[in-house]
Amino acid sequence: MIDELANSSICENLDHFTIAEIAKFCVKLELVAGDNLISENDGACFDLYVLCAGNVEIVSNHSNVSSGEVALSKRDTDLFGEIGWLHRKNRTATVRCTGDVEAILINGDKFIQYLEQQPKVGFQVMRNIAQLITKRLSEINSLLKKILWNINI
Repeated sequence: MIDELANSSICENLDHFTIAEIAKFCVKLELVAGDNLISENDGACFDLYVLCAGNVEIVSNHSNVSSGEVALSKRDTDLFGEIGWLHRKNRTATVRCTGDVEAILINGDKFIQYLEQQPKVGFQVMRNIAQLITKRLSEINSLLKKILWNINI
């Protein structure tokens, strides 16, 4: 599990010892097609998930612009649950497995406690999450521009 965490965006630039410490409050998951890693509107769980192998789709049912449609598909080493974890609010979408999936569940409560006790690690993890969110926002911005230019708004 340590090697898989080391390859994830959340643990980028962390040393082996630190990743081993984080692994202490992680659990390896094996899921099948149709299983949910995250369920939209769940407000009771603030765990993070690292997709190690397999594919998932991101689905939103509670939006004015979609009704249970697949918004995105993601592959290995992606991080999920960071928005709910950061904001401590309900999940914004469902992350559903499209086949066999291996993932790591990072206990959100224990993780935040660890980061508060280790501010240098906390800074790096938050920086990693900020970079991930920035990358995703940039991709969405680019897609939005293409959509708007194609419909001449």
